[in-house]
Amino acid sequence: MTAHQSPSGRRTTTGDGTTSGAPAEYEAWRKGRWEEVAGPNGKAKVVANGKITGRGTHVLPGVPGTWSTDEAGELTVTARAADGVTVDGTAVDGTAVVPPGCALAFPGDRVGFAGGADGSYGLVVMDNGAVERSGLSGIDTFPYDPSWVLEGRYRAAPEGRRIEVGRLTTPRSTEAILAPVDLVVTIDGTTYVLAVLQDFPGQRLVVFTDETNGSDTPRIGRWLVLPLLDPGSTLRVDFNQATLSHHHLNPDVFVCPLSPPGNHLRMRVEAGERSLIHAPETPR
Repeated sequence: MTAHQSPSGRRTTTGDGTTSGAPAEYEAWRKGRWEEVAGPNGKAKVVANGKITGRGTHVLPGVPGTWSTDEAGELTVTARAADGVTVDGTAVDGTAVVPPGCALAFPGDRVGFAGGADGSYGLVVMDNGAVERSGLSGIDTFPYDPSWVLEGRYRAAPEGRRIEVGRLTTPRSTEAILAPVDLVVTIDGTTYVLAVLQDFPGQRLVVFTDETNGSDTPRIGRWLVLPLLDPGSTLRVDFNQATLSHHHLNPDVFVCPLSPPGNHLRMRVEAGERSLIHAPETPR
């Protein structure tokens, strides 16, 4: 069976991260993926995130306090006692340093954490009840298909290359994102060269579109998260691990990149995630 002739069997769901008839390695990946989405630090719980850089003050929608960096490059928060902001269990009434990795808490069962150093930080705020309230119960996938496990190769890109891609902001915007390598992969005798983005430190990402978009999968395409390897390295490319973008979890928070020009596969990629599953609302 060739890769683009994947069976169109019954869809599988992953509320607990499991499927049927798939290798143990894939089952483990699905469980990890569900943990990434809905676990204790799951992205479906994220209600705000932002970058704090430079000496100006920053405000996150729905998050009390103002955030900035001091002369030493440390992250700080300024809030009143009535705002209910705590840093490592201590209520903030004035301005407090926010050490990277410390526990932040806000009213309404919201928690947060910050990471970074030297005047550049990322702040994430989560609502522990968000998954339950949304009714998110699983992820709909195509049946596992071993023919979509392929070998690829990283090809070097010009030093410092950035590619102008769209972002899912309102209104739409564009950004020049670092694209240090290309992924070269052959599917059914046709070789594709896909730009690999490095939107976050330590993570490489192929945002691709295919002929399932708009019917079986989202119109905006899907993701393949890839390892950090040197140009010329070969790597395993498993389209069964194609994921939905974080944008579907919270469109107001995750303004994810769209597929770069040229990252379209002229075939139906019937592998990987299709859509989120939400439990039906209980009649009142």
